[in-house]
Amino acid sequence: IETNREWLTAADAPSVGPADADVTVVEFFDYNCGYCKKALPDINAVLESDKSVRFVFHEFPVLGPTSRTAALWALAAQKQGKYFEYHAALMEDTANKDEATLSKIAADVGLDVDQMKTDAASDEIAAQLAKSMEVAQELGIQGTPAFIIGDQLIPGYVGEEGLKNAIETERAE
Repeated sequence: IETNREWLTAADAPSVGPADADVTVVEFFDYNCGYCKKALPDINAVLESDKSVRFVFHEFPVLGPTSRTAALWALAAQKQGKYFEYHAALMEDTANKDEATLSKIAADVGLDVDQMKTDAASDEIAAQLAKSMEVAQELGIQGTPAFIIGDQLIPGYVGEEGLKNAIETERAE
């Protein structure tokens, strides 16, 4: 974790919450993961109750080709400054993550769909996703979701209370 901390918590990484937060939570996730979808309301609850936490999101599309496509599109949304809005809409949507669904969600969120298609197919976005996959493997992450809080890697779904407890533990240290 220490070797990759700068990349994991980079200021330009897809994130939500204050840049100067005292605790940063990193999540590796897959858009087709049921437990990742279940974690979104927990993340929103933590953000609502704790204004000093930042969540950073790193794609780890391990559940098939549509997971990879969705991850590329989400990274493209980051280029238009609406990553979290698009991320949340993808997590809440239960439809197959095909191009038609991804385009509709992008339009609903107010993104330039043609630009999304171009950016999602770019070498730059592919390299970002490859780096995320590489770091996840280096860290030994084998499934989603996986959270990193401080020096602690927490594999699997932990719920709102689990996140809050880990954040408080990090603050205490």
